Amino acid sequence: MEEKSNNIAKEPETEDFNFKLDFIDASLGALYYIFVYIPFILPYKVWGKAATRLSLLWEDKSIAYDENGEDYPLFKFWFNYVINFLFDILMFLVWPIGLIYATYDFIDSMLNLSSSGQMEFLKEYVNLLFISYFAVLVIRLSKETLFFILNNLVKWILDVVVNIGKLIKNMWLLNFVFKNKKDQ
Repeated sequence: MEEKSNNIAKEPETEDFNFKLDFIDASLGALYYIFVYIPFILPYKVWGKAATRLSLLWEDKSIAYDENGEDYPLFKFWFNYVINFLFDILMFLVWPIGLIYATYDFIDSMLNLSSSGQMEFLKEYVNLLFISYFAVLVIRLSKETLFFILNNLVKWILDVVVNIGKLIKNMWLLNFVFKNKKDQ
């Protein structure tokens, strides 16, 4: 019987290193992921997916409270609101709000300072833009961490509680067996 591995962190199996074939591809791949994919493509993809999910939530009206056919309608409403809406709205709005705030702060600083301090605020402006640009990834990581906690840790804790309950029940039933044997 073949057993599936659910390990997330697993090293992919590879062949032996061949300098002629692998060195150029490894170098190009490393440069692409370090200088193109991670700083430019990945944040945009995460931001675009959040925008798409928000658009679908708006079209489906799936955040609405609905008691028809639902076991726990209020729980489902709050779960969808917090998990699916708030995280996505934060991811979607962090870029425009970051740009507006950084620009406002920069203009305000430029009007109130002399020319020697303006260069320092230009650096702060770029830093604020940089932080808001990569904040999308941090928010997404937070959402995935919450998913991990809900899907794995909470489920594991509930399984432990259920098994402790079964243990207590079986110990209680075993106690009756011992009492009946003593009485006979």
